[in-house]
This record gives sequence, structure tokens and C-alpha cells, in this order.
Amino acid sequence: MPLPPKRRTVLGLGLATLLARPAQAQDCGPAPVSFPVADPNADPRRVFPLQLLQLALGKAGCRADVDGRHDYTQRRALSQLRLGQLDVTLVGHRRLPASDGLVVPVPIRQGLLGLRLLLCLPEQVETLARLRDADQLKPLAMGYGVDWNDRPVFEQLGYRLVTTPIYASLFPMLRAHRFDYLSRGVNEVWEELDLAQRRGEQLSVVPGVALSYPLDDYFVVRPDAPALAEALLRGLQQARRDGSYRALFDQHFSEALRRSQLPLRRLLPVRDYPADELVQQAQQQLLARLGVSAVPVGAVRS
Repeated sequence: MPLPPKRRTVLGLGLATLLARPAQAQDCGPAPVSFPVADPNADPRRVFPLQLLQLALGKAGCRADVDGRHDYTQRRALSQLRLGQLDVTLVGHRRLPASDGLVVPVPIRQGLLGLRLLLCLPEQVETLARLRDADQLKPLAMGYGVDWNDRPVFEQLGYRLVTTPIYASLFPMLRAHRFDYLSRGVNEVWEELDLAQRRGEQLSVVPGVALSYPLDDYFVVRPDAPALAEALLRGLQQARRDGSYRALFDQHFSEALRRSQLPLRRLLPVRDYPADELVQQAQQQLLARLGVSAVPVGAVRS
């Protein structure tokens, strides 16, 4: 759903049908809620979190208005959140000091972000398709965002990272052989591949393998807005109960899951990646729904 080029982002008709009009406005903190967004033609990853934020606000009985803020890196968003100049952003882990932000303890994509496919140049496909263990990737170079939350984790685990502060730069860097592959979430990779192909760029998703680790985004609210954090938790819980979360999730990701064919892939766990029980539970439930058996830590599902 294309976003208008203005700072204020409005509901599309598809999402509006998922929102029940609240009978009475609740104490929800700031309104409209400021939140980082992007042009979906350049960065389609941002559309689902925006629509889920609007859905959660509506289900909590709050105004579902969002003030979309453009040109935010993760680092800048967290800095602005800490200063109270941004109301909500995303974070990839729950262990954030309360003085930095209030994390809403619901993984927003059911752990889908931690189910990763490998994106590479066509000449690398055959080599990467033979992987039997995620550790075999360590001698190769992986492209990564310099401010992505778990960059220090992969560095500590011994992966070779080539970083950039600009998400869109990853793809020309891959084509220029600056690194060997990208690891992209199932929710990200197909739109990225389609965009590359529309530009005439030759990239490939490696068949037969996927990485698995407990990663997902959480909404995080500025430290002085506990009413907003409570409203988002209440709204997300209600959306899960009444099926509107599942409807929005399927609207965005059912085609990506179909194309990914996870039951036909070897799931290679990234050993010693920090545990997150909420993400692991959500991920196992999602895999079970897809007919994929859970992968014990350190094991490989072949």
C-alpha cells in the first residue's frame, strides 16, 4: 500500500476494515503517534509495522492516527525516542533499559524475522545451497546494516560482516562483490528480490536452506509514555484474540511464506544466538502452522 509523500500517514481502506470504531476514547498518551515510516517502493519492510501499529491503537480504543516520520535509521530512531522526540519505534530485543524506552512484549511478526533466506549473486547459489551448518557461513562475508540491533551478536559469534549505514546500499554492494551474501527475513526477501528484478538486477534466493534464530521486532515506546505502551499491549492482545492480527499477518506474509517453501528447506540454527523465549514460542507456533517441525537448539532439520 503506497504511502503518501506527506509526514502524516493515513489508513488505507484494507486496514480500515480490520479496525472496529472504539465506543469511547481511552487514555492512550500522545496523539497522533509519531513513528518511522518509509516509501514502500524503496523499503517495503516498513508497511506491516505501520499498519499493525494502527490496528493495535484502534483495538485499544485509541485514535489510530500516525504521524509518519521519514529518513530514520534505527540508531536515530532510538536516540529520538530516548529524548521524547519520537513516540514509538521498533527494537529487535526486549532487554532495553526503561530509561531508553518501554518495550511492548509482543513479537510483531511471530518470529518470522528470524527465519532467514540467503540472497546472493547467481554464481554463488550452488555453493551456498550445499550448506549443512550455519557455521559454514563464517568464512564468507555477509552484508549488514551498521546500526542493526544484533550486529554485535554476529560479530561476537565470528561472522564476517561488511556494514553500511544505508539499507538501500546493501544491494549494489552485493552486486559489486563487496560481500558474498545477505541474510534476509522471509518477510523481506521476496519483495527485495522482486524490486531488484524490476530494475534488471540479477540476484537469487538460495534454494533448499534457511537460517533460524530467535529474532523479531517489538514496538518500543518513549520512556515517559507508559499509557501508550499499555494501550499497545492491550490492543495487540485484543487483535490476536479477535483474529484481526492473523488477517493482517496473512495479508502481508502468506505469499512470502508460500514462495519460501519452508517445509522443503534445511533449517540451520545459528548457534549461541541469544535466547528470547517470547520469539521462540511464537516462531515454533508459526512453524507448526506451516507444517514444519521445530528445530532444537544446535540441531539441523533436514
